Formats: sequence, structure tokens, C-alpha cells
Amino acid sequence: MFSGNFKKAAGMLAAGSLMLVACGGDDEAVGDPDGEYNIAVVLKTTTSPYWMQVQGGVEDAAEELGVNVTVGGATEETAVQEQIDRIRADLTNQPDALVVSPTQAEQLEPVLQDAVDEGVPVLLVDTSIEGWEGAETFIGTDNYDLGQAAGEFLLEQRDEGEVLFIRGVPGNPATDDRIDGADEVLEGSGLEVVADLSADSDRAKARAVTADALQSNPDLSVIFAGNDDMALGAVEAIRGAGLELDDFFIMGVDGTEDALDSIIAGELDATMAQGAYQMGYRGIEEAIRVIEGETVEEEIAIDTTLVTSENAEEFLGQLEDQSAE
Repeated sequence: MFSGNFKKAAGMLAAGSLMLVACGGDDEAVGDPDGEYNIAVVLKTTTSPYWMQVQGGVEDAAEELGVNVTVGGATEETAVQEQIDRIRADLTNQPDALVVSPTQAEQLEPVLQDAVDEGVPVLLVDTSIEGWEGAETFIGTDNYDLGQAAGEFLLEQRDEGEVLFIRGVPGNPATDDRIDGADEVLEGSGLEVVADLSADSDRAKARAVTADALQSNPDLSVIFAGNDDMALGAVEAIRGAGLELDDFFIMGVDGTEDALDSIIAGELDATMAQGAYQMGYRGIEEAIRVIEGETVEEEIAIDTTLVTSENAEEFLGQLEDQSAE
């Protein structure tokens, strides 16, 4: 496993109940809504496999630790204003804590500072806001370290060739750090980055930018995408161009079930799997500590796992019960 240089907190709390309100769909109540604390969770979106893993961790933690939780998110990661509006709506209910995965740091910081000014503690999950000191903690992956580990693995697999990087939403620090970390490792090596494009963390957009990159760079042979959906879009583009997947090495990030299925099928080559479920669970766990006046670590690392054909089936089995319904 690869992890950042963060310190880790430890411990568990007692069991209990959950109330879940899902954004973008029918409200759903789960368990007994009489828990002692009310925690608002706002993810980047609740519609993609990765974020459903995070949501699964949130749900299980809330049920086991005895708190009420509302979970919401934008319809897609580019819908920044939707996320801001959701946070403002949650703040009107005066939650005991707010757990957020910010889509865009600069645009989210003001509303999160408003929450802090109102006395609502803010915890960041998956994506931090560099330079903002208002958060109680950041729980997630050191994405730059992840990108460096991915770059080192790419060099182990291919010592030369032309590379396509696919970033997420422009300005998203998580996907940018992953690409930048890999880029630093590949600099001066036999792997030459010939295209560095954004696809908004979207599979269809990644398919389109990969198709364009293939036309402009016919010798392209290595693709590293900032998330699994974009990596799978690259797989689709290669097929659509009538090319052989065996001629390419394609790697993503997140460790979603779709990506693992693709690895098992011999399509996608690898993914750096994040502990999405663990992030969601720890977000609730640490929020309770903050509410109860305990001191928490400023940064809490969640390990990542390199997944290839050698361990994909085993890792997939671990995910079966973790996604939100």
C-alpha cells in the first residue's frame, strides 16, 4: 500500500442510528432518526461509483455510531454552484458538524468559512483546500504521493513511449495533484508526455479527448487518468478507433467496481485504489470527536492500494458491501 505522510488518529465509538437524505433523488430514511448529533455531509456528487463508496462509509458509520446524517451532492462534479447551494441549505438546519468534499477550493472556501463563523465545525474529506485554516481536519489521500507512486509503476511497466495525461475538472486539486505527481516522476525518463488534457472527471469527455489525442499522436501508448471513469473512457476511445488494447498501458485512480471489472476482463491495466469507504466512515467518526470537544489530527491519511490483474478479484470482493444503495 502507498500512503501520504499524514498522522493517523485511532479508535472507535458506540453504535446507533442513521437518517439519510440523498440529493438528486427521493429522500430516504434509514434506521432510527433519534441520534444525539446531526451531521451534514456534502460530497462532490452522489451519482458516481467512487462517491457511492464514500457515501457507503458515511451511512455505515452513522448507523453504527449513533448519529443522524444527511448526505447530498451535486449532479456532477462540474456543478460547483449546486454544491454551494446544498451547503447553504444544510446550514439553515444548524448541523452539529459539516463534512464536505469540495469541488473547487476557491469557490467553496467562502461558504465553508461562513459555516465556521456560524460555529459549525467543518471537516474536509477526499479533497483539501490549500491555505485555508478553517477546517478541523482533512481526511484523505496525499494525491501528489499517489501520483508519484503511479508514475513509478508506469516506469516499471514501460521504459519508453508517448504518454497522455487526463486531468479532471480544471482546478480540482485532487486530480491535478495526481497528474502533477506522476509528471514529476516521468520527467527526463523514456516516457514522454505528449498530451495533458482535461475531461471533467467524466467518462464520455475522456473518450472524446482520448480520441483527439490518438489522432494527433499516433504513437501514443501510455495513458494515466486522474480517475477511473476517465481511464475507462480512454479504453472506449481506443476500441472506437479500432486499435488493440494490448498495445496500450492504461491506468486510473479510485478503485471503482467498474474499473476492477475492466482489469479482470483484460482491458484496463491498473488503478490506484483509494480507501473511499474508509474516508466516509472516518469523516463521521472524526466529526463526532470534534462535536464532543476532542482534539483531532489536522490531517488523517487513508491508504491507497495498487490494483492490477493479480489482485483485482480479491479487491473487488472487499467492495461488494461498501457502496451506498
